[in-house]
This record gives sequence, structure tokens and C-alpha cells, in this order.
Amino acid sequence: MKKSTALQRLLKRTEFYIFLVLIALIIVIQAVSGGQLLEPNIVVTILRTMVVDGLFALGCLLVMVSGGFDMSFPAIAALSYSLATTICLNNGWCQTTAWAGFALSIIFGAVLGMLNGVIISNFALNTMLVTLGTQTFFTGLSMGLFELKEITSTLPKGLRALGEWSLFEVQSSAGLSASMTGLFIFLIIAAIATSFVLNKTMFGRALYAIGGNEVSAERAGFNVKKTKFILYTVVGAMAGFTGMIRVCMARQSIPKALVNKEMTIIPAVILGGASIYGGEGSVFGTMTAIGIISLVSNSMLLVGIDTYWEKFFNGLIILIGITISSLQAKRNRR
Repeated sequence: MKKSTALQRLLKRTEFYIFLVLIALIIVIQAVSGGQLLEPNIVVTILRTMVVDGLFALGCLLVMVSGGFDMSFPAIAALSYSLATTICLNNGWCQTTAWAGFALSIIFGAVLGMLNGVIISNFALNTMLVTLGTQTFFTGLSMGLFELKEITSTLPKGLRALGEWSLFEVQSSAGLSASMTGLFIFLIIAAIATSFVLNKTMFGRALYAIGGNEVSAERAGFNVKKTKFILYTVVGAMAGFTGMIRVCMARQSIPKALVNKEMTIIPAVILGGASIYGGEGSVFGTMTAIGIISLVSNSMLLVGIDTYWEKFFNGLIILIGITISSLQAKRNRR
């Protein structure tokens, strides 16, 4: 009886079907590509791609569980890492270790996230509109007021060394090699931590409650304003951290590098089971959806599809994700 109930619950979860889609895609692409997909260098490349997108997606998941949308996280990340890298470069920091750059970027991200938190928690405004506004504001600060420049060949050695940190190196049957970045560890740690927060803490329960019904959550004793303020501050700090991870992996700091990144990450989180109305979502589903997007974007050439079709598939993912979320909301209302 218990096994039957557990199976029924599993079959009702969006994440289960998204995982099946991932498995089906792997089988199809492996067959069409003549067995190239599961070559070690391709697998490592896909996992590397998941690091930055996965970290961003975890922050988005927290916001969407609470019933909100954060359109500003790429702008927060870009402004935070650009400021941090510029300061480190000008002061000769991060030449041996990268901790100063990360500390600055996290602090800047948290402060910028606080601005979102203050506005959203105190004025009860639409989160998408607020973060669209702050996104433009942060981008204006980066490109206009501060006139932050691209940093490539002069990137501090500590940041460059962290980006070159490798866990292992693999080689395909054709002799092509790829190294697995050590920064993948941070994605694993962040995924475990996010899952723990959502499922085992009062803060996580508050996020689900607020996303389900904000009025009911307040009546149940949750401090909605405080929770939202902390949420957007934490998500801002996560964006700053993720931005610096990207700087290390790309070995360059470019203020415009993350423009429109939200148009890939948010649909992926929705595709992974997060509801556009809030109160739903899991780390497993989110990571599975990020895996699907990374798989598709890195295997298009393997199956003979031009990379220009990537936008088509991203648009398709958006439509599928929104449809799934709407159907899920209707099912729950019944």
C-alpha cells in the first residue's frame, strides 16, 4: 500500500517526467550522433556548461518558490563581478588567491539584492516589474556611471588560477581532451545546501507557504516582509558569487557577458517543475532541466543542426515550461 502511494506521488510530479525526457534525449542524440554524445570529452563539456547556469538556476528557484520572478540577477552578477575584478586589479589583489574577489562580489551582490528586497517587501509591487526596473538600473550603473571596462589578459592571477583548477582530464577515442573544472564542486555544494534549506528549514517552509498563498502564510505566523527581504539579499549574494565563478571559468571579466541570461535560466527553472504562481519547485527538477538545456546546446553540431537553431529550442522550452506550469496549477486547484 505504501509503495503504491509513493508511486502515485512520483507519477504526479513534473520532475519525474522531465527526468524521463532527459534520458530519452540522451538515447536519441547518442543514436543520431553515431555514439559521439557519450564520449568522455563531450560529457565533461556538458557538465562544465552546467556550473554557471546551475548556480544561477538555484537562486531563481528560491525566488520562484516564493511566487516571485527575478529578472535582475544577470545584471547583479555582472555589476558585482565587474566592480570586484576592477578593484582587485587596481589594488594588486587576487594575485595568489581569489578570496578577495569573491568576497567583494558577494558583498556587492548582497547589497544590490537588498535593494530588490526593500522595494518588494515594503511596497508589495509586482516582482517582475521591480526586477526589470532594477535590471536596467544596475546595467546603467555598470556601463554608464562606472564605465566598467573589459578585463581579459590582465585578469588577476589568483582568479585565473582558480579557473584553471581541474579535477581530472579525459580523452575521447579520437584523441580530443577535456578537463573537468574543480568549480563543479561548488555547484554540488550549492545544490545540496539549497535542497536542505527548502526542505529542512523554517525559511524554506516560509518560501513555499508564501508562494502558495501569501495571506495564509502571514496568518500562519510567517514574517512575509522579513522573509522576502532575506530572500532577495541571499539571491543577490548568490548572483555575485556565480558571476565571479564565471569570471574564473572564462578567464575574463566582461560587463555585457550576461545580457539576456535570464531568458535561458528562468524557463529552465519552470521546465524543472517550478510553478509560475509559486509554491512549487525542487532542486532535482531544476538541475534536470539545466541538464536538458546544456545537453541540447552542446550536442546540436553532433546531430548536424546549426547553432542558430538554439534560440528556436530555447523558445520552445519557454512555451513547454509555461504550459506545464499552467497545467500543474490547474491540477492543484482541483
